[in-house]
Amino acid sequence: MRRSFCLPAMGLVVLMGLAPAGVVPCAAQTPAVTDEVVLCEGFEGELPDFHTYRAKYSADTARAHSGKNSLRVTPTDGSGGAYFRLDGVVDLESDYEFSAWVYAGAGGAVRFYVSASDGKRRHTKASVAGGQAGQWVQLVGTLRGEEWKAGDTEVMLAMSCGAESWFDEVTLRKTNLPDPPIQVYPQFVKGLRGLADRSAVTISAGAEITLEADRGALAGGLDAASIIRPESTQAVVPPDGLLTFALDVPAPLYVTGTLQLAPGEDLRPGLRAYVLSDDRVVAAPMVKAEAWEGEGKALTGPAPNIEGAVPPDEVELATWLLPAGRHYLTVAGPHFRPAGRFRQLRIRALPRTVEEPLYEFALLSDTHLASGRAIWMNTKMDGPSQEELGATLAALKGEGVDFAVIAGDMTNTATREQFEAVGRVCRESGLPVFGCIGNHDAYLASSRGDALELCRELFPGGTTDYVVDKRPLRLIVLDGANWKSKDGRFMDHYDSSDSGGIGYRPEQIEWLKQELARDTQTPTVLIGHFPMHCRGGLSSCGYKLPDESRGVEALQVAEQASNVVAVLCGHTHWNEHNPKNGIAHIVNPAFCEWPNAYRVFRVYADRMEWELRQVPNRGFVKESFVVPKALSWMISTGEGDLTGTVPF
Repeated sequence: MRRSFCLPAMGLVVLMGLAPAGVVPCAAQTPAVTDEVVLCEGFEGELPDFHTYRAKYSADTARAHSGKNSLRVTPTDGSGGAYFRLDGVVDLESDYEFSAWVYAGAGGAVRFYVSASDGKRRHTKASVAGGQAGQWVQLVGTLRGEEWKAGDTEVMLAMSCGAESWFDEVTLRKTNLPDPPIQVYPQFVKGLRGLADRSAVTISAGAEITLEADRGALAGGLDAASIIRPESTQAVVPPDGLLTFALDVPAPLYVTGTLQLAPGEDLRPGLRAYVLSDDRVVAAPMVKAEAWEGEGKALTGPAPNIEGAVPPDEVELATWLLPAGRHYLTVAGPHFRPAGRFRQLRIRALPRTVEEPLYEFALLSDTHLASGRAIWMNTKMDGPSQEELGATLAALKGEGVDFAVIAGDMTNTATREQFEAVGRVCRESGLPVFGCIGNHDAYLASSRGDALELCRELFPGGTTDYVVDKRPLRLIVLDGANWKSKDGRFMDHYDSSDSGGIGYRPEQIEWLKQELARDTQTPTVLIGHFPMHCRGGLSSCGYKLPDESRGVEALQVAEQASNVVAVLCGHTHWNEHNPKNGIAHIVNPAFCEWPNAYRVFRVYADRMEWELRQVPNRGFVKESFVVPKALSWMISTGEGDLTGTVPF
C-alpha cells in the first residue's frame, strides 16, 4: 500500500509551516533525512478499502486541509473509526512516525493510533489523541521498534473519533527515533545532581535555609547539554525543566517551607510546578479557574482554552520527613508550560521528635501491566510500566520498605499473559507484594483463577478477599470487582451488551461483617480498588470532580466498626484524601498514567504517616503526559493530599 497525495518525502516539513494560529507543532515532527515514507494518503483519488468499526466513512469535498478532499469518519455508536491495514507495509523491527491533520467535530474527539493483534486480542502499540473543534490540528505519534512483538499480526493505523471528524494528509514513515526520555533520564539525572552536589547546603535541627537559583543546577529539559549553573539568584523554569539543589541532613528532620515562584503568562487551569524532595511530592501548586471540565468528554477530553486567576507568588510546602543523608530538592516545570520565575526556596526544620517507625509499606494502584500504550486522561504506559514497576519495587526494598500493596487494576485486560507479567515483576523485585482485584483484572471468567495461580504470592490463602495481620494494624483486602448484569445478577465476566455495574457480592459483605466483629480493638485498614467515599465538587484548580464513590454497603459496615481507621484504594487515577466519620479515605493516583504516583506509609504504635511519591524515572513521567490535552489536575485535588497522618 503506497498511496500519495503528491507531496515529496519531506512534504511534512512544509505542511508544518501551514499550521493554523495557536497550533504548536511538536519537535518530533521534523523527520531525519533517512526517513522512508511508507504510507502517504491525501484522499484525492479512490479511497482505500478501510477496515471499519462502528463507523462509516466517505470522501468530503466541502472540507480539506490541502487539495480538494478529506476523509470524513462518522461514528455510528458512541465512538468508532476507519483503519488502514498495515500488514506488508511495516516491518516489526523499525521505528515509525505517524501523523495526520484532523478537524474534530468536538474538542478532543480524535484518537490516532497503531494497533495489532496477538492472535487473540487487539492491543494498542502507540497512540496520540486530541483535536480541536472547528480547526485543523496535526497529530503526530511515534512507535519504537522495541514495542513490536514477533507475534503481532493484523497491524492497523486507526483514525478513530467520538464525534464526526475529518482526516487529511495521513503519513506513516519509517525513521530512526532518538533515545526516549525513559532511557535518557537515568544517566541524565547523574549529571544534574553531580552539578548540584558542588553547592550542597546542610540543614540541622532548629535551622532555616534559603536556596536561590545560583546554588542549584538547572536543566532546560531532559538533555544533558542543557544542564547549567544559573548565574543569577533567579531563573525561569521551562516546561520539563528541573532546578535541583543538594541538601545534606545530618539527622532525620521534619521540615516544611515556602516556594517563591512568580507565575508566567500562561494561566490555563492546572499544575504550575512540581516541588520534589527526591521523589516525594511536597507541593503541586495550581492555577485555579472557574468550574471547568474536559472538552468533548468531561473526564478525558482536553482542558478547555480558558484562563484562571493569577496565582500568588508564594507557595506553602507540605510537612514531610527528611531522613539523614544527601537529598535533592527540585522545582520542576510542568510538561505543557513554564513553571514561572523561581525566586527562592525556603526550608525550615520543625521542632518535632523523629521516631523510628515499626515498619513501612507502599500503596500502588492501577499499574495496568500489558503491552503498548493507550490514551485515557493522559497516556497509560501499559508496556513500559512493567520495567518501571519492577525498578520502583526494588528501590523501595532497598530503602527498607517492608512490603507493598497494589490496590487493583494490576493488569489492563486480565489476560493470562498479563498476570504472568505481574507475578514475574513482583517476584523479581524481591519486595513482598499483596494484590487486589480491580475491574481491569476481572474481565474474563478465567481471570481470577489465573491471578491466583500466576500471582499466588500476592494472595495469601489463595483467595481474593483476605486478612493480613501487620501489628499494630490489621489489613483487610476486598475484591469489589464483581460484574452485574442489567437485571442485577452477578456474573463471572464482563459483558458489554449486558452491563449493569460492579460491586460486592452479599456473601462478601457478610464476610466483612464477621471479620470486623472478630476483632474490634486492632486498628484496621480496608484496601480495595474502588473508592467508598469521594468528595466530588471542585478540585484545587477548579476541575469538576466526579463522585466515584461505590460500595455503599461496605462503607456502612466500615463506619459501624469503631476500629476502622482508613480505606485505601485506587481506580480513579487521581489523588484524593477525604476524611469522613473518623475514617481516612485515601484514593491513589495511577502508577501507569500521569501523575505516575504512589504512597509510602510509615506505621507507628499510635498512627501512620504517609507521603505521595512519583515514579523515580522522570522520563517515564514525561512520556506519560499528553501535552496537547494539558490535563494536569490529577496530582493534587485538594488540601492535605500530599502528606498526612492517620491516628489510631
